[in-house]
Amino acid sequence: MRMSKRTRSGGSLEMNMTPMIDVVFLLMIYFMTTLNASSISKEPIDLPPLKGTQEQTETGLTINVSDSGAIYVVGQEVTLGELIPLVSEEIAKTNNDPSQVRVVVRADRRGTSQRVNEIVTALVKLEITRINIGVKEPE
Repeated sequence: MRMSKRTRSGGSLEMNMTPMIDVVFLLMIYFMTTLNASSISKEPIDLPPLKGTQEQTETGLTINVSDSGAIYVVGQEVTLGELIPLVSEEIAKTNNDPSQVRVVVRADRRGTSQRVNEIVTALVKLEITRINIGVKEPE
């Protein structure tokens, strides 16, 4: 920041506030986009209740399964065949180390477990060991 020199007559220093305002706007944009991205992964699904659960922490990939068996990743419906390349991309982000990829599968409690079993089987074939099933804490 540039500050003007103090005059001999006792004038005050002046600060250019433009860079500070720019930084504030950049921070606002950053937090707004990251908040939006985290809410996309949480589809409105009626999760099964289970005592002693933890809130969803940082994940590599969140897979949502609706009551009809439809699979959603980042707000878009995908098939099981399309899910495998998405998971492979997550593995590639971790220097091809599947043990570092964390996946959360969130399934609607009104649906069957067949689709969840298919997803977990596909993840195990890709050697992913950190698979969590999303639940909600009972009231």
